[in-house]
Amino acid sequence: MTSIAARGIGGPPPKRRIAGLVGVIVFHALLIYALVSGLAQGVVKVIQQKVEVAVISEPPPPPPPPPPKIEKVVQPTAAPKPQAYVPPVVNPPPVTSTANAIQSTTSDPAPQPAPTPAPAVEAPKGPVSAKANCTQLQAPEYPSKAQQDEIQGVVRVAFQVGDNGRFSHIANISFDGGIPPRYRSGFQSAISAALQGYSCKPNSLLSQEFGFKLDSGE
Repeated sequence: MTSIAARGIGGPPPKRRIAGLVGVIVFHALLIYALVSGLAQGVVKVIQQKVEVAVISEPPPPPPPPPPKIEKVVQPTAAPKPQAYVPPVVNPPPVTSTANAIQSTTSDPAPQPAPTPAPAVEAPKGPVSAKANCTQLQAPEYPSKAQQDEIQGVVRVAFQVGDNGRFSHIANISFDGGIPPRYRSGFQSAISAALQGYSCKPNSLLSQEFGFKLDSGE
């Protein structure tokens, strides 16, 4: 307390101290304002410079060279070939035929009567009896093998006669059940040999039945 009292006794009056204090405060305020204003402008300039540096882009590349022009080669067109002169066709004047005129004036000949058709020859309905149409007949021989084995039976044949009235060929032949198949060729050969001696109506189909029977000897 002694030191405070000493300062109060020997210091400047209070109003002057207040005015000095205010001046110091104002000075510091101005100084701070100046500093703050200057630094702010400097910071803004630095930020602007950085932004401008970041925004600046690279220069665009040069445009590509234009493509080379392709020159079209025009093929020379061949000149059309001259067409051959074809003279127009001139139809000849119609020729009047005198022969047609003469024929038209003549009268048509009278129609000739149709020829009388020849009477139709009635075809035979089937083979007819050889006994009624043959003047000469001949009995066949008994086949030796069939005779030894005592084979008996009936053979029916239809045969063709030629234009000379002689036997031509056998048209059909049948055997009854009593003649086994292995003996039938022998019976047919014997009948064909007998028919060779027939004399019959020319160009006819005849039939005949042959019976082969062994004699019992009683």
